[in-house]
Amino acid sequence: GGGGRQRRKQGPQQGDDLRVDVEIDFMQAIFGGDEKVKISHLETCTTCTGDGMKPGTRPRTCGTCSGSGVVTQVARTPLGMLQQQSACPQCQGSGQIVDEVCGGCTGRGRLQKSKQLMINVPAGVDSGSRLRIRKEGDAGPKGGPPGDLYVFLTVRPHKEFKRDGSDIYSSVKVSYVDAILGCEVEVNTVDGPVNLKVPTGTQPETVMRLEGKGVPKIGAKDQRGTHFVTVKVNIPTSVSGDDKEMLEKLRKGASVSAAGAGKGFFSR
Repeated sequence: GGGGRQRRKQGPQQGDDLRVDVEIDFMQAIFGGDEKVKISHLETCTTCTGDGMKPGTRPRTCGTCSGSGVVTQVARTPLGMLQQQSACPQCQGSGQIVDEVCGGCTGRGRLQKSKQLMINVPAGVDSGSRLRIRKEGDAGPKGGPPGDLYVFLTVRPHKEFKRDGSDIYSSVKVSYVDAILGCEVEVNTVDGPVNLKVPTGTQPETVMRLEGKGVPKIGAKDQRGTHFVTVKVNIPTSVSGDDKEMLEKLRKGASVSAAGAGKGFFSR
């Protein structure tokens, strides 16, 4: 068996895609913005435009493979004569011999270059989000088009806020008196501080909702998630005499209330 000579493809080829990992701020992930990214990739040599030859020169046809880029070897096997093809060792499969290489790239046709890009981070991205930057990958061999650059994002954690998808979580501390009597407390959100009304008799670990204060959906900034605030009630480890007297009165009142209604303050 066997086959005829087939010329190997040696024209311009598509370049490889590249990946870069970038860490961004918590707030930038929510609201978006520009981010500087430094990359290193292969660029087509401007001296030879990627063919690797000294400008003004031409390659000659390889005498070993007659320009086909492949050589054929015949081996005797128990089944008969077998033809095997492989890349020509003289021209490395190109079918051509370059006698004078480009001085700018030493015949490689491409050069490793570092550059800084300014990329736009959309509002609402999260850790694991991937951005595609077209034509910023490696330039292709023989002057071929470049691949794409893929930017994988990691979001730095925030000291106060936690995030789950489009929702944000935080907590606020109130005194036990404020929890009993109710109050208005300032709560930090990603948009800035807002006033949150804590109703009378709020139980510890009560979760309150701030609608529209979460993370925008990618591509729809007006659609935002919810900010959930957990109320933490501060219980003192010691109380003064006057406070203790007041609490004793409160306990008596709560006992009466519990007998009638089945529960009192801070019951769940």
